[in-house]
Parts: sequence; structure tokens; C-alpha cells
Amino acid sequence: MDRADLEHRHRTYDGWIPPTVAALLHEHGHHDVLRQAATHGDWFCARRLAETASESGPDGQATALALLEPFAATGWWPAVDTVAGLLAEWERHDEAIVLLRPLADTGHRYAQRDLARLLARQNHLDQVLALLGPQAADLMLAEELVELAAGHGRDAEIAALLPDIGTGPTDPFESCSSDAADTVPLHARFLELQGRIDEAIHLLGGHICVDGVVYADHAEQLTRLLGRHGREAELRAFPADGGEEYALAALAQLLEEQDRIPEAVALLGQSAGTGNPHAAFGLAELLARHGRHDEAVDVLRTAAETAGGDCDWLVHLLCRILVDAGRADDALTWFDDHFTRHGGDHREQTFMRAEIRRLSGRAVDAEAEPAEFARSDEELLRSGTVDGAITFAERLVRRGEPQKAVAHLRDRLDGAKAVLGQHLR
Repeated sequence: MDRADLEHRHRTYDGWIPPTVAALLHEHGHHDVLRQAATHGDWFCARRLAETASESGPDGQATALALLEPFAATGWWPAVDTVAGLLAEWERHDEAIVLLRPLADTGHRYAQRDLARLLARQNHLDQVLALLGPQAADLMLAEELVELAAGHGRDAEIAALLPDIGTGPTDPFESCSSDAADTVPLHARFLELQGRIDEAIHLLGGHICVDGVVYADHAEQLTRLLGRHGREAELRAFPADGGEEYALAALAQLLEEQDRIPEAVALLGQSAGTGNPHAAFGLAELLARHGRHDEAVDVLRTAAETAGGDCDWLVHLLCRILVDAGRADDALTWFDDHFTRHGGDHREQTFMRAEIRRLSGRAVDAEAEPAEFARSDEELLRSGTVDGAITFAERLVRRGEPQKAVAHLRDRLDGAKAVLGQHLR
């Protein structure tokens, strides 16, 4: 067992039982199959067994560690992360620190982040600064440094380590952008943690619109900052040229926190009434949190009919609220009617119906779906894809044929290297 092999199998499932199948094997009580696979180095099965064992006291913790430590001993990050997380959850912080330190010393940024969090829990501020300070050019680690160490008498040192203030790429997902990193949120949070609220507000407010570009993340952070500090008047006066949606949400949250529920409902209801689907979504969540499920459903029904375009996010919330109210059958009926009238991807309908059943505690069985929405066994077998192989294995587990499911996966995933390569490109 080594890191390269584990990483390969984690990406391809080569020789391993995929996580969804492992979850079903556990759900259906086939623990012997999981144990056998874990003994032969299957990470997904070992992790599933360990998660269950860890919930059963000290003896279970020992069992969980015995299952996972061979993987973590290789230095493979998913295993190190999982074991360190369990140790921290059990308040065995020193052991977690020992486990994380070797990877952190190699420059692994996520290990450095998690190690810093553990050190901060033990009030080892000098070690946090020594660990993260030299890495402050990495925005993620700079943010951790600010969150963990600001406001503890070392702010001058931290300020000297942070990158200069600058707005960043307009596309936050463009990792190859030549633009400077966006450090405005970092500096604003640093000011807030020092208690310099007005300065943080001024900094964010001055960078909502830069050179004609509206920075939504700056507007969102500013409205949340105003809400956290009870600045109701400033939220109500928030400019309408960028970020007003965030101001509306932050103001409604502030009113709810102050137990001014009717005002929050009226605020969101006024905007939802103009056809704002985001306000409708927020209003429905607010109403549902306060037990007003019927009103929440009415709001979402109207929004889903008038939103236009992709309204799956509204539909999913409506169905979840109905299930939470004990009305799973109504959720299924409404969803099928909505789909019939508006159309959509048949697979999405199948998945949503299965999700409603799962949320309501009913058995989810692909065979029970209407035939036109579920591919036949023959189609899955002919597809030659990884997804098809996994779906068929899941069906076999549900039918009570776990050994056949494992054999099917071994045949399709271990041998079909060309298919795997094509699927994962």
C-alpha cells in the first residue's frame, strides 16, 4: 500500500468498491462483504466501517483507528485527513497534531491549515504564526492566519505578513488569471476581528464597484458584516447598484434574530411579490423555520410557475418542505404534475423522486420507478461506462445479491482500463 497506488484507486475504483455501493452494502447489513474488502485494502469499505465503529465508544474508536491507520501511515491525504478529523472529534488533539505535522512540514497546504486549527485550540499562538506566517502569500492560509490569530495582541505582526490590498479576478474560478489575488475580503475580516468595524465597512464599500466591475463577493461580505453588528439603517439604505439582494437577505436575517418575524416576512414578501425568485426562496425558508409550511409551499408554487428558466432549486426546496411537513405523497404528486407541464430531464425526475423517498424514510428502489424513467439492466450492461457498472451493482445489492454486485464491479472496473480512461478524461 503506497500513496500513488491509493490515489490511483481512489480516482478509478480499480480493485475497490465505489462509495455508493459500499454505503448500500452497509445499509443492507452486508458487513461481512465490507470487512473482507477492507482487509484487502479497500479504502471506501474501511472508511464506512470506521465511521460506524467510531460512534460506539472507546472500543469502537480503537476499531476505527485499526481500520484506517494502515492507509494514514502512507501519508495519503484523504486517510490522514479522516483520521486526524476523528482524533480531533474525540478531543485527542495531541495525536492529531503528531499525525498532521509530517505532511504540514512538506508544505501540504491543507495539512498546514488543519494543524494550525488544532494548535490554536490549544492556544499555541506562537506556533500558529510560525506555521502560517511564511505561507501568507497563499490566500487560503492567510485567511486562516487572520481567523485564528487576529485580536490576540499580535495584530501588528499579522498585518506585516498579509499581502497588500487589491481587487482580484472577476472570475473567481479562473485559477490561471493574471489578475492580482483579491485580498479585500481578507483585510476587511482582519479589521473586523480587531474591532475596527467602521474601517472594515469603509474598505468593503469602496470596493463594491471598481473600474466599472461590480464585486458581488465584496457586497455580500459587507451586508453580512452590517447584519452581524446590527447596522439596520445601513442595510435599509444599501445602494441599489450592486448587492441589494445580499442586503435584503442580511436584513431579513437580522430581523429574524431579533424575533421580529412579521417584519422579516413582510420584507421578503414584498420583494417576492415583484417576481424575485431569490426573495421567494428566502421567504419560504423563513416561513418553514417557524412552522408555517403551508404558506412556504404557496410561495414556492407561485415562484416555480413564474420564475422561468431553470427553477429546480425552487422545486427541490418545495419538495423538501413538504416532506418535512409529513406530506411526502403531496410532494411526489406535485413534482410529477410540475414535470408533466414543464418538461425536463427524465433522469432528474427519477433522482428527485428517489430523493423525496429517501428524505421521507421510504425505501429507494430504482426498480420501482416508472419504466420510462429507468434504464433496464440490459442497457446498463451494454453501456460499458463506469456509471452504468456502479448503477447495476447498486441494483444487485438492493435485490439481496451482494456477492454478485462485487463480482460485477471486479469484472467491469478492474478489467476495463480503456473504458475507465475514456470515462475519466
